[in-house]
Amino acid sequence: MKIFLIFTAILFILGCSTLAFNKAADVQKIENVVYKKIDGQSLGGDMYIPNLAGNKPAVVVVHGGGWTNRSGKMEGLSTKLARAGFVVYNITYRLAPESRHPAQMNDVSDALAWLYQHADKYEIDSSNISGWGYSAGAHLILMAGLDRQDAPQLRSIVAGGTPADLTRWPNSPLVLKLIGEPMAKAKTEWQDASPVNHVTKNSPPVFLYHGQWDTLVEPEQMALMADALKQKDIPVETYTVNFLGHILTYAMAGSAERRGIEFVRAHKASK
Repeated sequence: MKIFLIFTAILFILGCSTLAFNKAADVQKIENVVYKKIDGQSLGGDMYIPNLAGNKPAVVVVHGGGWTNRSGKMEGLSTKLARAGFVVYNITYRLAPESRHPAQMNDVSDALAWLYQHADKYEIDSSNISGWGYSAGAHLILMAGLDRQDAPQLRSIVAGGTPADLTRWPNSPLVLKLIGEPMAKAKTEWQDASPVNHVTKNSPPVFLYHGQWDTLVEPEQMALMADALKQKDIPVETYTVNFLGHILTYAMAGSAERRGIEFVRAHKASK
């Protein structure tokens, strides 16, 4: 009985904190908003728009799935972000092995450019657009957002379970599908497809989170990415999700997501 009461109290506290965190206006969802057509495909995503007056900050959300599928649809996170006051564009991209790197990165970059171009239509503050991805999506938003050169700069990036240095997995079948050639024959391409090699002095601030027990994308990948950012003096925060692996961190990382949302808020452009 005592254990039951403790468990009930925990559920009540979690429920109250969730209600407090999500207290916001209703969210309108517009499905399948296309940002480009290529290779016979219409690439787009779902737009989540909070019912708030005036221009709002936005986040482009990028799903995972080992670059080969959409196993992580990011719908729950997109809803959380919208309830927190962000316009969210939860996008799709071309998949490997039918499409090889840099196709996926180019798609994400084109989605970002499209959102900047259509900011007024969706009441978005174009000076406050950020990116968020998990797993393969974290890899892609970092690849597209760390070094945008002449493109509009992201305000911040949140990346979870990030494959940061692909050369650490020379025998990975997933990376092989993405690149199309084994590392022994295409080391330069594997290096070029690694976010750790694309940090510049102009890269946006980054929040990294990772499962402590992640055996698919080892936690050292977060350390490698953080070190690459620190070497260029880019603001970076890291967050370890204790006792969870790769999949469960995607599904249950509420604390990391809350910290990520706070990070994006903290790096908004001031008006």
